[in-house]
Amino acid sequence: MSDGAMILLIFGLIALLGGGTTAIVLLVAKRVRAHKERTYTGQTVGTIVRVRPGSVDRPTTVYVRYEVGGVAYERRETVKLTSEAIKLGPIPIGQRKHGKIPSHVGCTVPVAYLPEDPSKAILVGNSGLMNV
Repeated sequence: MSDGAMILLIFGLIALLGGGTTAIVLLVAKRVRAHKERTYTGQTVGTIVRVRPGSVDRPTTVYVRYEVGGVAYERRETVKLTSEAIKLGPIPIGQRKHGKIPSHVGCTVPVAYLPEDPSKAILVGNSGLMNV
């Protein structure tokens, strides 16, 4: 095998390994979230008390305060996005991203928590993988 073919083979394997690792990480993250959505059966409403705005290389993060049984808790979570096509007539020319949950101080969001340990919680409706 020539040196050029060997180099191409090595770079191809590196690319496949990186893509495979990324796919596994995303699959595990999705399964963990789905498990939490099934087991966090307690429901309450929280209020966004702080927002760390996102940028090109960092997602927006919201800090939500919620109360269960007279005890206050705080949950931090990155805001997941949904994408909508921008069209000029029938031709797509870009995309517009929207947060799946509000990201303004004072807004309320539903919170699901683990009944045995209310400090473990997720923000309802904020599932997905796209957050940048």
